[in-house]
Amino acid sequence: MFSSNLSGFTNMAKGNNKPVTVFSSGNSNIISVAEALLKDAGIEYSIHSNGLTEIKVEGDEKIIKARKILLDLEELDFQDSE
Repeated sequence: MFSSNLSGFTNMAKGNNKPVTVFSSGNSNIISVAEALLKDAGIEYSIHSNGLTEIKVEGDEKIIKARKILLDLEELDFQDSE
């Protein structure tokens, strides 16, 4: 399952303190890799599951950093679901 989470990538308002979904997947293995990448980068995140598992991050700079880190993983998740 693939979810494009790059909308608003460069147009985020300053001071965003709401959790924003930076990655989502129905593949638990890909989620585990995403979690490990964010942990290694020191980015705090939360997990929400509602059919798809969503990883959410707060704070503009952390959101941008997380999306950059997980960009290649989204491509892998998309290829895996085909």
